[in-house]
This record gives sequence, structure tokens and C-alpha cells, in this order.
Amino acid sequence: MKSLSPVAGKTIVIIGESGFLSDGVKKAWAARQAVVVTSSVDMFAMHGPKETFACDAAIIDVTIPDEAMLAMNEWLEIRRIPFVFAQGHPAEALSAGFVLSDRAADINAIVEALFGFGAGYYH
Repeated sequence: MKSLSPVAGKTIVIIGESGFLSDGVKKAWAARQAVVVTSSVDMFAMHGPKETFACDAAIIDVTIPDEAMLAMNEWLEIRRIPFVFAQGHPAEALSAGFVLSDRAADINAIVEALFGFGAGYYH
């Protein structure tokens, strides 16, 4: 039976510093049958230029350094890989933007932005 989850079988890389991705978040995305790959900013920088870094979408920690953020934007945009920037803790969340948490509403918002009808390639 085919899964109804729009992320089933998709590889989503989550790029951030240590602690950005909790075990609860990993489990929540796995429950939706997504393949979650974690990467630090340094690992992304090493793999990106070699084009060996394959994914269907990316979630990037909004707190990474500006230079790294710009480099990732360019790399992902050129390859037309959808991505969003997210904050790691709902308590720190501003009134707008994405939050990487295990809450269904937060996950649904990210999924819609990455794979929903009319979703752009980058946000």
C-alpha cells in the first residue's frame, strides 16, 4: 500500500549545529517515513562542492553564520532543491517562520513549504 505522507521515501537533510535536531524530531519525521540525514555546516561545506550530497529537500538552522547560509542558499538553488530555514526551539520562535520540532503543526508547515502544491524551490 502506498503511503499518503508527502515525505515518504524522501531524503531530507537537516543542517545545523549540534543539538539542532533532537531524537524526538528524528522520530517524528521517521514516523512520516522520511529519511532524515543530519549534517553540520562544516560537513555540508565539504560535500556541497563535490556534488555528492544527494537530498530531496533541506531544513537549515537559522542561527548558522551568514556566510555559510549564503553558500548553502546558492548550492541548493542551483540544484533546485527546496529548502527552508527553521528555528530549533518553539520557545525561541518568533511570530513567523518555521520551527523544527516534533509537533505535528510545525512538521506540517515545513512539509507544505517544501512539497506542497505551488511550493517554490526555496524560501
